[in-house]
Formats: sequence, structure tokens, C-alpha cells
Amino acid sequence: MTEILILYILIKYDATIYKIKKLIEEKFFMYASPSLGAINPSLRKLEGLSCVEFESKMTDGGMLTKTYKITTFGQKYLKSLISSYKFKNKAHILNNASILVCISDILEEDEKKELFQNCLNNLKILRAETTAALENPYNLYTERQKGVINSQLAAVEKLIEEIQ
Repeated sequence: MTEILILYILIKYDATIYKIKKLIEEKFFMYASPSLGAINPSLRKLEGLSCVEFESKMTDGGMLTKTYKITTFGQKYLKSLISSYKFKNKAHILNNASILVCISDILEEDEKKELFQNCLNNLKILRAETTAALENPYNLYTERQKGVINSQLAAVEKLIEEIQ
């Protein structure tokens, strides 16, 4: 998801690694806050894939900085990553689907349709599995645990409604 967020930020702005981190935190604070230790290798990978390029320059203080920008290939790659996103971890479905819906503004209508259907399918599976877990008499959840799970279930329902 870090690569997707980096590319999304770079579609909107040319930025240094620190600015990328700050913009991700500002725009996606509820869903993601990658460290520089996660952003830096992702940027290197994206450079290797020719998705981003950078310009180096010296600041007034004598520091060398790199300003990154997305390439035309990077824009196509980002759209491909978003529209065909593979949900791998059930614990991250709600979070990742929320991010993907938030950044869908860069997609064409047919790509959005594909993304939204993918998110809906995964959210509905998550809803069904969560409901089944709550109804399973062998899962001895405390009332507080049930309350937390139900609040997450409500968030899943809300996102499903938003997408439909």
C-alpha cells in the first residue's frame, strides 16, 4: 500500500521524501502513516520500475535533496495497482478498501467500477465472516469484545453503502 500512496501523492505534487511522508500523513492519517524507513525502499523500487524520477539539487543550507515526480509509466502503473488490488490480509481489508476508495478520483469510470466491485466483494466476505464469528457459540467474546467487533462491522457496512 505504501507504493500506491507514494504514487498517488506524486500524481498531485512533486515532493521530497519528507514531503511525501508529510502529505501521506496529512491526507491518510486515519489509515496509514508509513515511516521514512518504509517510504525510502518503496521509492527505490519505484525508481527501478521507472515509475518515478528525481531531480537532485543543493539547498541553501548545503544539503543535497531529491525532488521526486511520477512518470507517465508510473501513472499507468498506479492505475493498474489500484484497479486490480489484491486484498491479502483480512485484518487490513477495511483500511485498505477505505484508502482505495479515497484515491479512486484518478481512475476512469470503468476502472472505478472494477475497483469498487473488488472492494465490495472483499468487504462483503469480511462482513459475512465477522457475523459468523459473532454468532458462533464457541467464540466466547466478552461484551466489550463484541462491542468493538460490532463497531468495526458498522464501519464495514458504512463503507459498503458508500461504494454502492
